[in-house]
Amino acid sequence: MKQRNLVFDNLRGICMLGVIAIHVGSMAISAGTATPFAALITNILSRYSVPAFFFISGYGLFYSKPLEEDFSYGQFLKKRLHSIGKPYLIASLLYLIYYTILNRELSVLDPSNILFSLFFGTSQYHIYFLVILIWFYLLFPLWRRLMQAMEKAGLKLSLAVLFVLQVLLYEGSFHFWSYPGWIAQNWLLTNLMNFRLNYFPFFYLFIFMLGGVIARHYQDFKALITGKKALLTAFFALSAGFNTWMFCRWTFRYGMPYEDTINALQQLSLPGLVYTIASVLFFSMILQSGSHPLKGALRRMSDRSFVIYLIHPVFIDQLEYAVTKWCGGLSHFPLELFYLLVLGISWGVAELWNKRKKAWNQ
Repeated sequence: MKQRNLVFDNLRGICMLGVIAIHVGSMAISAGTATPFAALITNILSRYSVPAFFFISGYGLFYSKPLEEDFSYGQFLKKRLHSIGKPYLIASLLYLIYYTILNRELSVLDPSNILFSLFFGTSQYHIYFLVILIWFYLLFPLWRRLMQAMEKAGLKLSLAVLFVLQVLLYEGSFHFWSYPGWIAQNWLLTNLMNFRLNYFPFFYLFIFMLGGVIARHYQDFKALITGKKALLTAFFALSAGFNTWMFCRWTFRYGMPYEDTINALQQLSLPGLVYTIASVLFFSMILQSGSHPLKGALRRMSDRSFVIYLIHPVFIDQLEYAVTKWCGGLSHFPLELFYLLVLGISWGVAELWNKRKKAWNQ
């Protein structure tokens, strides 16, 4: 059995901290209570988290299924759909039932809406990630062939080309996207276009394949994160500083709404993608060195990160309702405390779920 990589295992916990920050910050921004500092921390400097999860997935797939070994697509797909597809299906249906009860709207459970939600990952705002991940699984033979072609052409050149292509894909989609009238008249094609970021894996292909490259050349990566600490720290600081400068410039000088600035600097933009790479390298360096606090807590939270990911929006909803009812609104409640409560409750429920699951299996 292949050994687990503790660096990337623990990186999942750091990514989970970022995901919750994004969602808590988005709630505060929507409510009009977020300060500029809170918007910067939660929705600019936490944006590494989603693509970093794809990076970890790419590493895991190419580490567990190297090109040199026989590959059974059927067995691979059966295992991955059981580990990810089944939880996605159950979580999506539970969220649809949850919002049916919450909004007292039975149309949410209309079969056509259920199928739409399952395909595009719209049953909850965060769950589209699993749809994209499932597409990465479904197309894994294609990624294996791509890796072979990249290694044949040279990884440095191939990664650079893939980086440029991914940036061009996103920028073209974000700034210049349009489609002819005959598509707009077709319900299915229109939704495929409008929800392209919810399922089209090519928007995250570079960071996914980067994880795969590192899986195949991990000793080189380890040498980088142990021998170039000053360089990686400077890279991270410069990238974070540039994104901070852009946010402050657009927010304070030009008065841009938070949402517009966040969209311009989100994880698929050029500054966002560079920041993601810098964050992955920096956090991997810290985790490899072991010089970080709360090691045991981070490890435990990383082990529960998938369940925390699935359930935390429920507690954001319920805590927002409680704060609005009992404290007079989010403006009267510290956002930092709100974040810690969401994290703590979600983590606690994940621990209880893990204990119950172990009891069932005994």
